Amino acid sequence: MRDMNRKISAGVLWNLAGLFMKNGASTVFTLFLAKLLAPESFGLIAMITIVFQVATVIVQSGLGQSLIRSESVSQTDLNTVFYTNMVMAGLVYAAIFFSAPWVAHFYEQPVLVELLRVTALVVVFNAAKMVQVAVLVRAMNFKAQMKANTTGVLLSGTAAVAAAYAGFGVWSLALQIVASAVVSTLILWIASTWRPSWSFSIRSFRHHFSFGVNLLAEGLLEVVFQNSYVLVIGRFFSAEMAGLYYFARRISDLISQQFTGAVQQATYPALATLQNETENLKAKYREIIQVTMAIISPIMFLIAALSEPVVSLLFGEKWLGAVPYIQVLSWVAVLYPLHALNVNALKVKDRSDLVLKVGFVKKAVSLSILVASIPYGVLGIVVGQAVASTLALLPNTYFCRRLVNYSLMEQMADISKPMFSAAIAAMSAWLVVRYMEAHDSMVLLVSGLIGLFLYIVISLAVRSVGALTILAQVKRRLL
Repeated sequence: MRDMNRKISAGVLWNLAGLFMKNGASTVFTLFLAKLLAPESFGLIAMITIVFQVATVIVQSGLGQSLIRSESVSQTDLNTVFYTNMVMAGLVYAAIFFSAPWVAHFYEQPVLVELLRVTALVVVFNAAKMVQVAVLVRAMNFKAQMKANTTGVLLSGTAAVAAAYAGFGVWSLALQIVASAVVSTLILWIASTWRPSWSFSIRSFRHHFSFGVNLLAEGLLEVVFQNSYVLVIGRFFSAEMAGLYYFARRISDLISQQFTGAVQQATYPALATLQNETENLKAKYREIIQVTMAIISPIMFLIAALSEPVVSLLFGEKWLGAVPYIQVLSWVAVLYPLHALNVNALKVKDRSDLVLKVGFVKKAVSLSILVASIPYGVLGIVVGQAVASTLALLPNTYFCRRLVNYSLMEQMADISKPMFSAAIAAMSAWLVVRYMEAHDSMVLLVSGLIGLFLYIVISLAVRSVGALTILAQVKRRLL
């Protein structure tokens, strides 16, 4: 048991390291490429992302997860899943290759024909590494995965930047996508000792597919939903507008989703031990939410307030059109920890059925608002996204109240102080941005320092629990 705990602890650390290295490096490269490329280039890539993401979900069909969850797997099981993946990948890639002109016609962008045919190659490479990933996960070898993913991101990002400097435009982004998949696949094959042999079992296929088909449905729903906004913007507006939205989304997701994901992964095992102790579980969730919101609220509100000088200074005037979207989506990012942690509570209580039901309700409401907001332009769509995110708190917190006795009103009370402090600080920083006449770098420095100082002072004045907890932890480590 002690050896198992050691492996689990190491796995958590490597997962967290991999999360920050892969996603962090990928985002940094994306933002750096934004300095070199026009919004249209990002818009074109964003338009076709849904195609190969859906294709990847279809190819995987939840088979890899089935291998991971199985108590034991044979060489025949691994072979069966591997050959199924590769055959499916070939068929799906062929379908994408021949349907690429239709996708280009849908968006009215002829360049998408060749762009989609090249980038869709990631479907084949991702299929080739899926069994290797399952083998490494079963062995709890998360270190190899972290190295493979991080190396892929770093090498592909470097190649993409070099291509962008050389004037390859949107093809530099296509290179980044394909190269990352190729490098990570090669490293995983080197790290894993498993190799396929010539065997296949219909019985094994049926066993793993019967489990994976539910994950296939859930995965398709999630991919379509996550890409629905770009799909609509790309179809009804332009590649430039899709690129501006995609850029704003990356900015707003950079801090909130990565930090919340790290918190979820780090706290889930501990919270699971409290699943039958409702009062203790509620107390721990209150602490986590208060601390998380004390960190996320000021960051996202200040990003909204300082977005204009940040974008102008780092990326140039061509990206200033993304500023209104960044400001609105910052509200979505502020609410994201509440959504994620409420859903986490349902998982801790072993109610994955409610997770699926809540997901259906939230997606149905969001897509309805998306359709209704199309006549109001891209900004109207983004505002609709913020409204949908706010409304989604109702089903999330309803079931959290039933299972953990942590109601919406209690959660609002717990986050009111950090959000109030952050809002006042951000408003003050915004006033500095609006009325201070100086170089963008000086405006950014002064407004940022004022905003941070005011947030700390106000948080201490109103006795924000999350801020006080963070301060106590800092003092304990320093003394």
